[in-house]
Amino acid sequence: MSKFIAFIVAAVSAWLAYGAFSLHQKDPAHYGTTLPLALGAVAVISLLFVFAGGKAKAKSSRR
Repeated sequence: MSKFIAFIVAAVSAWLAYGAFSLHQKDPAHYGTTLPLALGAVAVISLLFVFAGGKAKAKSSRR
């Protein structure tokens, strides 16, 4: 379930980063690149969690 939530977070933040970057392209004097870069970083970190992260496997106590 946590990977699904991370995927949703990645999709929403990538969509918002795209929108923020398009605003920056239309009017660079008023809209900086800080917000698109921050949202892009959130998207990348979320995708890293989706593809590389996971639950830790507990060691078995049986012998």
